[in-house]
Amino acid sequence: MARHRYNKATDELTLADGSVYHCTNRVRNLENGKRRRDEVARTIPDGLPYSPQSFPRGLWSILGIEWRKNTNFDRGIYGDVKIRTNAYQQVEIWSLDHDGDYYKPTGQRVRDTGYLLHESPRSSTTLGCIRLPDRKGLEIAAKMTVGDELEVV
Repeated sequence: MARHRYNKATDELTLADGSVYHCTNRVRNLENGKRRRDEVARTIPDGLPYSPQSFPRGLWSILGIEWRKNTNFDRGIYGDVKIRTNAYQQVEIWSLDHDGDYYKPTGQRVRDTGYLLHESPRSSTTLGCIRLPDRKGLEIAAKMTVGDELEVV
């Protein structure tokens, strides 16, 4: 089992073999004013409305590596590979108005999962995932194995 490290302050992903990649964790959310009220995001797995948050700090595991050539997911959203983790965090649920747009926070918190490492060819932001540099996802994924650790600081 290898340990990889993502530093949110420097945007550096350092793999166990010592290679370093510039990655980002930019999120458009209500708190930073970059998410419109009609762009409602939903938690995984419960599908409740929330304002996306950045990848949580902690020590996580790599749960799976999915190659687009095998599962045919949307390349524009994920690039050529999705690296799944067990990262999670508690997030606040939002109520919606009569148009289905964000209205106000409810004070209720739920567990949000589904934090990945992936490219994002159509956008410079993600819903909290670590965005790998374009056209480097396959190279990075080839240096990771299911069961590896990902330390996020």
